[in-house]
Amino acid sequence: MEGKCGAQRAGAKQRGCFLAQAVFGTAFAYLTSGVCLSGLAIWMGAGDVLVSYLSVILNLCGVLTLAFAAFLERFRSRKRLAIGLTVLSRLATLGIAAIPVLAPRQLWMAVFVPAVLLAFTLQAQTTVVLNQWMLTFVEEKSSGRYISLRQTLILSVTVLLSMAGGYWLDRMEGRYLGFALLFGAAGVLGAAEVAVLVRTPDGGLPAQPTPKSQLRRLVGLPLRDRRFFGFVVYILAFYLLLNVSDSFTMVYMMKYLELPYQTVTALYMIISLPQVVWLGAWGRLSDQRGHQFVLTSSIWLFAGETLFMSFAGPGTWQVFIPAAFLVSSAANAGFAVAVFNRRYELMPQENRIVYDNFYTAAIGLGVILGPLVGGAVKGMAQASPGIAGAVPFAEIRLLYLLSTAGILLLQGAVGYAGQKGRSSCRKACGAAEPGACPVGCSPLPAKK
Repeated sequence: MEGKCGAQRAGAKQRGCFLAQAVFGTAFAYLTSGVCLSGLAIWMGAGDVLVSYLSVILNLCGVLTLAFAAFLERFRSRKRLAIGLTVLSRLATLGIAAIPVLAPRQLWMAVFVPAVLLAFTLQAQTTVVLNQWMLTFVEEKSSGRYISLRQTLILSVTVLLSMAGGYWLDRMEGRYLGFALLFGAAGVLGAAEVAVLVRTPDGGLPAQPTPKSQLRRLVGLPLRDRRFFGFVVYILAFYLLLNVSDSFTMVYMMKYLELPYQTVTALYMIISLPQVVWLGAWGRLSDQRGHQFVLTSSIWLFAGETLFMSFAGPGTWQVFIPAAFLVSSAANAGFAVAVFNRRYELMPQENRIVYDNFYTAAIGLGVILGPLVGGAVKGMAQASPGIAGAVPFAEIRLLYLLSTAGILLLQGAVGYAGQKGRSSCRKACGAAEPGACPVGCSPLPAKK
């Protein structure tokens, strides 16, 4: 009993350290991505498609992490690996702001694109390793509530920095100095994050070294895991359909509707602020009803977000963008809690970096394809006088309708397939009700 209590106290200390890391890491990420990075890119002369990708750049760069999965499995200490990647990713990210100073104007975009890819690929890999390290101290029965608490802290930091950042950028009137100072402040916060990680005990089980002969076999493990692979395909399809339109939201508000930084920031706070309440509710529901139930419910809500955005034009955005973002708040909160827990619920305990990098790469693929499809449809709509002249900015608003229809069809297809599969399974294994299947083929947990 004494040993168990000691382990619980040690785990509590490590969970507390990861909450502090989330605060500093979120602050760094906000000041070097999102509105700040998009604003810097627009100032440097980036086009619409590039700016649309910047809003989801971390997920996009997840594709590149697949190449490092088997190699990273060979590291014994998650702590040393996490600290090393954190330092490298933060330095690479801060280097983006130095491009206008170090490179001639005609080379800005040529340097900016690879610099962003390098920095955010390192960030994506850092997030995977930090999650692996953190989860060694989180109990399954309370994982929903812990992740909801962590997300609440992340949102609180985001809200505070949104208010300060939007005011600062408007005050600086989009000048380079404003972006440079924000990146400088991020450097201080990044140093604090590294200091917290250094003080975090490395109490998890070490990763086992992987023989070179097994590296090729490891890469194919997620493909042979039918349940995990099916989950990844489902999330990939969702990300693709959502990003057909959602990746253009930032550029739509800043360039087409010409909203000032403070207005854009205030609108995004409609997504952030209510999540402080939503996250706790979703976390409790996830622990009670299962992570798959919350995941499915939250994806239905995203269809409501894109539907409302399709009605947002120059004279109606004051109503429909806040309505869309309020629905998005509930959807994002549930999705953040559920998708994190559900994917680790389906992963085996061994070779988790391989599985996690495979998942991250799949999400990145959806993020890449979504804007490409959206950009192609947007271009065709602009070339069609009947569509382009129907309503203001019809080429953008059409994308939101396509996302809505796609998500509804995806949910209907998955729901039908799941119901049919559970029925077949119960006949085969003799289970009396969903969740009672002895081989675990139902997406819902057994009733308690």
